[in-house]
Amino acid sequence: MKYDLTKKSTKGAQRTLRAFSDAMYKLLAEKSYDDISINEICKISNFPRATFYNYFEDKKDLLNYCWLLFKEESNIEQYYDVADEDLQEYVLGQIFEAMDQHRELLTQLAKHNANNSSIVSSIYEYFKNEAITILKQHLKNQTSKVPLELVAKHYSNTILLVLKWIFIENHPLSKREAMEYVDELLGREAMEYVDELLGREAMEYVDELLGK
Repeated sequence: MKYDLTKKSTKGAQRTLRAFSDAMYKLLAEKSYDDISINEICKISNFPRATFYNYFEDKKDLLNYCWLLFKEESNIEQYYDVADEDLQEYVLGQIFEAMDQHRELLTQLAKHNANNSSIVSSIYEYFKNEAITILKQHLKNQTSKVPLELVAKHYSNTILLVLKWIFIENHPLSKREAMEYVDELLGREAMEYVDELLGREAMEYVDELLGK
């Protein structure tokens, strides 16, 4: 992204960013991502192409900014005081609530885009990577023969698989039901799984990951 989000934004910059993201949301509710043009985004946001390119590299860059807004609404990064055994539930719960706030948009997104489309992969990969980062950071002091990245990916893949099934593939579930599905798929209660793996040999923890 060309615009530096780490610096304090002016009110003008905030309005511009919001106008572009709102335009993207509107268009995603109306047509497939591949059919959206930068000209349309600029027309709806009432800004010229030059302004768009002052902020974003391309429409994919804008799309990632939209997912960033989703993430910020979820407060997912406020995990520092969450206990290890509650972390799985916390990560799933925060992403669930962020997606639930935009359920109608996601429903329309799924209507206009194939399940294997680039935009569906985009939101799936964005939040999966966020979950991996949080899990790795929170558990970095754990001592285990199991690579932390493998554990983080395993949890994140399962969490996002369930959320994709709910919000993109349109299977309405409550947050509690989603958590129950994740627990069932993982075969363990919350992050107790990490402790179960400590000291196991490679084949043993592969079996555990597969739920054998």
